[in-house]
Amino acid sequence: MFPKNLLNSRAYLWATAVSIPIFLLLLIGKTTTAQAPIMPLAPPDAAAGMTIYNERCVVCHGPLGAGDGQQALDAGQEPRDFTDPAYHLVAEPQLMFDVISNGSLANGMPPFGTTSSNPLNEEQIWDLIAAVYSFGVTPAALAQGETLFTDLGGDPADMPGLEYWFTHSNQSALADLESGSWGVDVSGLTTAEKLSVVDYGRAQQYTYANPLSAFDPIPAATITGLVVNGTTSTEVTGGEAILRAFNTNFAQTMIMTTTIGADGRYTFNLENVLPDWVYLVTTDYNDLTFNSNPNRLDRTQPELNMPVIVYDTTADPGVVAIGQIHMILNFAADGLQVSELYIFNNSANAVFVGETGDFADGVVQLFLPAGAENIDFRRSFGSMENFSPATEVIQTETGFADTVPLRPGDGSTLLLVSYQLPYEDGMRLAHPLVYPLVGATAIVPDVGVRLGGEGWQSQGNQQMGSGSFVAYSYSNSANPESLLLELNGRPTQLADAQGNTMLARNDTQELIIGLVALGIAGAAMMVVVKKWRDGEPVTAVHADPHAILQTIAALDDAYAAGQISEGEYRRQREQLKQELMAIWPG
Repeated sequence: MFPKNLLNSRAYLWATAVSIPIFLLLLIGKTTTAQAPIMPLAPPDAAAGMTIYNERCVVCHGPLGAGDGQQALDAGQEPRDFTDPAYHLVAEPQLMFDVISNGSLANGMPPFGTTSSNPLNEEQIWDLIAAVYSFGVTPAALAQGETLFTDLGGDPADMPGLEYWFTHSNQSALADLESGSWGVDVSGLTTAEKLSVVDYGRAQQYTYANPLSAFDPIPAATITGLVVNGTTSTEVTGGEAILRAFNTNFAQTMIMTTTIGADGRYTFNLENVLPDWVYLVTTDYNDLTFNSNPNRLDRTQPELNMPVIVYDTTADPGVVAIGQIHMILNFAADGLQVSELYIFNNSANAVFVGETGDFADGVVQLFLPAGAENIDFRRSFGSMENFSPATEVIQTETGFADTVPLRPGDGSTLLLVSYQLPYEDGMRLAHPLVYPLVGATAIVPDVGVRLGGEGWQSQGNQQMGSGSFVAYSYSNSANPESLLLELNGRPTQLADAQGNTMLARNDTQELIIGLVALGIAGAAMMVVVKKWRDGEPVTAVHADPHAILQTIAALDDAYAAGQISEGEYRRQREQLKQELMAIWPG
């Protein structure tokens, strides 16, 4: 949810909790046995193969088989282009079966046969081969081939059968056609016309599916859902539900509004909508905006159930706790540089809106050590890799406060604050705590400075690419009123103006390395909307569809308002687009 009065026509909240993996891939080598090609028992079905292709192959080979899938391009691979006439001419089914089944390590293609963790069976592989052939031929070419073969007096019964196509490429089939073994004289045809006859002949055994048909509009669809109050577990009646659609370029393509019925349910009836659109439903409740998860329609089942959960509000600060404070300390010529990630939890089954009941006055409060300078707040939208300016943080008479409401659950808000303090050979940092603190960690470069204080324990010296550091953890069951750190020692090495020191000056990267070194997993978090402010750059956010989509909308608005140059706009939008393409519902 998000304050309703902070929303503009393209900026609204995506209130969905996500979990943050630190490591995404673990490769384990093992001895495997190759799967031998086996002739299909029935004509392969290209339509079924297209479904498999879109689930397993499109990320590398591209939506139309042209070898332009983003995942492969990002990895520097050059997948096979199935639309290439040269490949279409020489491709041989039994060899295609072998490559799909056993992979091609040299070309970066994994196996999809029996050695795969999610294997395709023989029938599925043959269906996929039929789909690959479909990428190299058009409906017009097949129609031409049928017309030519019929006009020449050909009989489909004289065409080669399924067993023939197991070992024959189009090139070898062309030679047989020209020899007269197909029962027709094609000497008067051009090579292109002869090949259309070959394609028609193969289509009698390998059924054809037009790859472009997947992009035809869905003639009729329904999107419905129940609006439920998560605080009271009752249906929400009345009010409006708003449906928005977004295209593959993440631009809004449609908006519809309907009334929530007496049973708490809304329904949208759609006609002729594109199958690649992604939908999101929002509703306003108690001056906050709540949303469903994004989803995409399926042509075979054009119905979506997209529930929306809303919550009541609470002004009780007793529901708030700080799950963790993760600190990164670095030493430079101008003093001590500190970065702190605050993870806020809300134990209530309601949205915390601050003690006054008005989130504009401040929701969660933060206090920094006395003397802190060059203070900068940033917010995470999905991971600890990317942060955007937290312009919703305001300064109060006693400290700072975030004005974004705190949704129920752990990790609902993540704020990164950076600041500087003067430092020579020691200091005592005191962080007043308004809320109970579960735990804390700290990363300090191994440059002769040690961290101490009640509740702090050293986890030992750690090594990483940029040098050596010492990790500390904090635990105190007494719920202290302040988090105290004592630093002792003069640093033997300082960061220069370019940040060349034991730890890189990229605070967010340091944070990732530090948390991994301490063995700390990510936390679920709330995703909030950024509203564009004059003069602020748009910072890319991590791969969470809700937040990235909102950042794209803010970037588009900023460009339209002349607040960002075209070159910078295109660079940032492309970066956001590539992040979103990797995880957009498909």
